[in-house]
Amino acid sequence: MPLTAEDKFEIQELAVKYALAMDAGDIHSWLETWTDDGTWVGGLGEYIGKGSLKELFHELGDRIKGKRHLMTNFLITGDSNQATMKCYMTIVDRVNHPEIIATGVYSDTLKRVNGRFRFLHRQVKLDPSFKT
Repeated sequence: MPLTAEDKFEIQELAVKYALAMDAGDIHSWLETWTDDGTWVGGLGEYIGKGSLKELFHELGDRIKGKRHLMTNFLITGDSNQATMKCYMTIVDRVNHPEIIATGVYSDTLKRVNGRFRFLHRQVKLDPSFKT
């Protein structure tokens, strides 16, 4: 069955929940956006499973404190059980002085678990002009 408009909205909200939880330092809510075997891939390496993702959250530490992660330009395809999404990410410093400190693209695979979409695989690629 193809994705419905409601499915796509739910997936967009999941990306927003991920960003809001990260910005608030709310590891519990952030981990809820993942499947148990979820994988994050980025500049710090590859983290597989919620235990490893918890380590990632702590390793990001100062990199995410005082920041706003903005997700935009969602492109979502798939079916009612699995989907892919690409979206832009912009990171803004909200403490020292408001400025864009990084931009990049997330490439995601999502899976429906217990009736809700969760991240199964999330890869972030920062644009080359940013070296954070």
